[in-house]
Amino acid sequence: MRTLVGCLATVVVVPLVGLALLIMIPMWRDNARLDDFHERVLAFPLPPETRIKGDSATFGKNSGGSGDYCEYSVRLELETVLSQKDIHAHYGRAAIAGPDNKDRVRASLRFSEDNRNSREVTVEFSDITPSDWNLSCT
Repeated sequence: MRTLVGCLATVVVVPLVGLALLIMIPMWRDNARLDDFHERVLAFPLPPETRIKGDSATFGKNSGGSGDYCEYSVRLELETVLSQKDIHAHYGRAAIAGPDNKDRVRASLRFSEDNRNSREVTVEFSDITPSDWNLSCT
């Protein structure tokens, strides 16, 4: 009787564990890619007289285009006294590798209205990669 239960457990449990690993490994890999990408963005020096008000990192299905692609995005919310030209020049020089750690990712900048002596800037780095079996991106 014990061997029958052991055989049944093996026949049922092993395939379920294999299926769970097949699903989870791409998700774990992409979570690690997002964390590394986020760290690279945060490691890039801020412009002078600028502080971070907040930051976020997101991952998911590519919202534009077609195909099974994962989109990675890291957003910084900054407050600065520098001009838009200076901020553009600073982040135009940013050589930050994307989530696949290969190509350089460009920054997109959005400026809010100027406050008295400062302005708020949202800096966003984003990139897409093939989904490679990650069900979050299909």
